[in-house]
Amino acid sequence: MKGRRGQVAVYLALALLAIVVLTLMNVGAYLAVSAKNRTMNAGDAAAIAVAKHQGELLNRIGQWNVERLKAALAGDAAKCAELFAAQLRCSFLEPLEGIRIGSEAAANNGVEIDDRMGEILSRHVNDVRMYYLTDPTLYPEPWSGAWEEYAERLELAAAAGVRAGPDNAEFMNAARDHYLLDKGFYEAVLGRNWCWFKFNAPGLIYSYSGFEGWAPLPMDDEETRRMKCVNSEIYSLHLQVRQGSALELLGTNLIARLTGATVEEIAAAPLLRNREDRWFFYDDSHWRVWREFDPEGEFAFPAYGKVLPEYDVRGCAAICRVTRKIPDLVSDGAGRTSVWSAGAKPFGAVTDERGDRAVATALARFVTPVFDEARLVPIDTVGGMDLSTADPEWMEHVRDHLPNYLAKGPSVFGDCPYCQALSLWERKSIRESGQIWLKYHSDDCVRPAPGGPGRGGTAHGH
Repeated sequence: MKGRRGQVAVYLALALLAIVVLTLMNVGAYLAVSAKNRTMNAGDAAAIAVAKHQGELLNRIGQWNVERLKAALAGDAAKCAELFAAQLRCSFLEPLEGIRIGSEAAANNGVEIDDRMGEILSRHVNDVRMYYLTDPTLYPEPWSGAWEEYAERLELAAAAGVRAGPDNAEFMNAARDHYLLDKGFYEAVLGRNWCWFKFNAPGLIYSYSGFEGWAPLPMDDEETRRMKCVNSEIYSLHLQVRQGSALELLGTNLIARLTGATVEEIAAAPLLRNREDRWFFYDDSHWRVWREFDPEGEFAFPAYGKVLPEYDVRGCAAICRVTRKIPDLVSDGAGRTSVWSAGAKPFGAVTDERGDRAVATALARFVTPVFDEARLVPIDTVGGMDLSTADPEWMEHVRDHLPNYLAKGPSVFGDCPYCQALSLWERKSIRESGQIWLKYHSDDCVRPAPGGPGRGGTAHGH
């Protein structure tokens, strides 16, 4: 009997252990799902908060545009100059405040400071001081001391702690300019996703012969450098300054409509004919109809459904990245990291001459105070989705690993996943296996059809 009681005790102990393990697994699963939901909420909240800030800045610059017209009508040249200086500072410096605003929204949702995101910004502060300030011809300052003010604000933002990182900052070129700056390329190699090459790089898998054949990494062209002297690189408003008289740029009817002045008053205002004046307009390359970014067909456009005419403009947007640690209760307890990037943009509409709602750029692309809401949008419907400038591992690869790779090949690599992908890519046998697969299975490759919810809250719109 004693032996049986001992056996029962062993069985009970094993059963109890199994129950404990199952309980921990269930609790761990609950914590993981809960953390993921909280991470998504934090990212969404941060993106919306920053997009609202962008809309407020656009309204401020637009209001100053109108006030400058009125000051020109009154012949007040000093007021015109004062307002333009305020506009320039607002466009160049104030979007940086979005770092704090997004981080506060993430903090309200329980996200901790991510030191590695702060390191990305701190490193860019050093780049600004080392390159922008020492070479005035590279990025000419919009006013004396502007880049130092810019560096100081960015330094303060990094020092205060970053909880929501700017994931579409423009201190790095867009992925479409080079395959080595496209995360999709690395993911396709690691996952043997040969269909990606069919749709995105159809000749690369056949023509590639070695790392020496890559084109140099792209540098900012003259137009990009000019735009950086007007806009912040982080949460850019994508505005441009046009030189010319208000009469030539806007016309009598629009000036009359914006200011309430008569035709006679406009004709008698010499400052409105000053061709040396400068005005804020929406940038032609970003504030465009959404489908103009998709000249190839409906499947390349990443949003599904009808876009209302008054909202059919891409413009500026905020993509925020947040991370959260998820504890692992069953294994070593180290846990893992939940990551979420969310996109949002400001929306607004003007009233056209017929009294209908129209897109914000309808008034000769002149910036006016019309933005009244911010909404979540799928991140691949706005610019900069591939930059991933708040991803520490990716930024380290782009800034440190790629230059070494292009100079010396894959032998200089560490253990980052992007380096591993390039090491695989250098193997001729890997590329040949992709060629063979495509030869026999290319017709099986199908682009994902547009889909997903029409409003935001998703990472992708397809």
